[in-house]
Amino acid sequence: MKFVDYHLERPKPDLARQLAKACDREMKTAVWNAFVDSNLSGITDDDFSILPRVLPASYFPSIKRTAYLITKFTMRLLSLPEKEVRAIVPPGPIRDHLLDNLEVLKHRSGRITGSFRFDMAIVDPPDPRHPPQLLELNEIGFDGLARSSFFQKTLLKLLPQFQGRFRSLDTAAAEIRNMRRLGPKIARIQYDSYNWDEEYLVQTAEKMGSKLRLISPTQFRLDIDKNQDDTRLLEKKSVKLVNGRTAVGGTWFPDAVNFSFAYTLNDYQEGHSLYRDIVRSKTPQYGPFLTGLVAAKTILTLLADPLLQKKLLGKTGILGTSILPAQLLSKSTMSTQEMKRDQVLKFTDGYGGKHVFMNQDILEKIKKIPRSEYHEWVLQKKTKLNLIELDGILSRPKQAISDLGVFVEFDWSKDRFQHFEVGGLMSRATNKSLKVNVSSGGCQVAILLDRKS
Repeated sequence: MKFVDYHLERPKPDLARQLAKACDREMKTAVWNAFVDSNLSGITDDDFSILPRVLPASYFPSIKRTAYLITKFTMRLLSLPEKEVRAIVPPGPIRDHLLDNLEVLKHRSGRITGSFRFDMAIVDPPDPRHPPQLLELNEIGFDGLARSSFFQKTLLKLLPQFQGRFRSLDTAAAEIRNMRRLGPKIARIQYDSYNWDEEYLVQTAEKMGSKLRLISPTQFRLDIDKNQDDTRLLEKKSVKLVNGRTAVGGTWFPDAVNFSFAYTLNDYQEGHSLYRDIVRSKTPQYGPFLTGLVAAKTILTLLADPLLQKKLLGKTGILGTSILPAQLLSKSTMSTQEMKRDQVLKFTDGYGGKHVFMNQDILEKIKKIPRSEYHEWVLQKKTKLNLIELDGILSRPKQAISDLGVFVEFDWSKDRFQHFEVGGLMSRATNKSLKVNVSSGGCQVAILLDRKS
């Protein structure tokens, strides 16, 4: 694709020249070999750029401030009385199931510990005048968290001449440190397999003295082939309540329960009795189902509401240009041509790039949506993600649009953060569409911060 009037990000000229010289064909072979030698299952299945995305270290405070304010908004929203939450968060399939069937608000402990991945866009030069713009919020089962650590460590090991100049964030270690705030023993609920991101997270936990066990509950009634690369670490165990606490296999009592995949309504319904018990358990959840209320795309409309900004953050406009204008399709007065030109249409419970429509696809999709379901769709103003230069292990050098994945770890209680951290950064890039997603042909990109800019 050709991207017209998109800003092209480049490191400082001297650094760009050094990187271009260092990241040659031999470097690509070295990265490939490092991936293969890691023995992480499926690590070479997706493209990865040997050229990192280099951001000025001076831009990091803008990223952190934006992530902090968005996370604080969501935490305060989830801490409101149930009547107010119900009035503020628009109805939707998962929202209704969480409130009415799992009753996540009735069983709140007052503490929310977990992590988010904000998918964001940098538009124009990465400087304080251009803070990142939120595209969507992801919780429970989002990908990239541990792989971002592996990518950066691999590049820096192969480019030792830059180690003094670049700063990197170890997302996997930040996640395990935050989990340890609940305790060192974590049960991670899987389905029938895992990916190498989770495999590397397990390795990181072991190195840090924690125990992260991947559990496929017997309630799912799945056959697990232990001889496959993506199932070797998986344990098929019962997950039940014993004396009010979650027990794995009847005898192991984890300090917290974590979840490994993004939940559709069918997933919640299929494991309803299991998840109902986990919500009611005295064992805390790391990344609780409660946060599903703010992971719906309708959060984009709430963040854009000046009255809610004032209520939850104390000031209207405090998020500035970081929040793109957004509204429910049911409340839009725009013509379909305006939507086609300026908007992105998103299903409230979509994930992984699914149910996102732009340009002509918006017109075709709206024709198929019953008016009674318009409240389940969000219109968000289109924005132009910066271009970066790539050289993938599975592709040729090119320019592509790139998002900014911002991983945050939090521990919230008593109306304040007991801990907040931007634990990591990663990008995905593509020149094949306007949607940056690895599963649809995108490329993974490590982010390094330049201490000299």
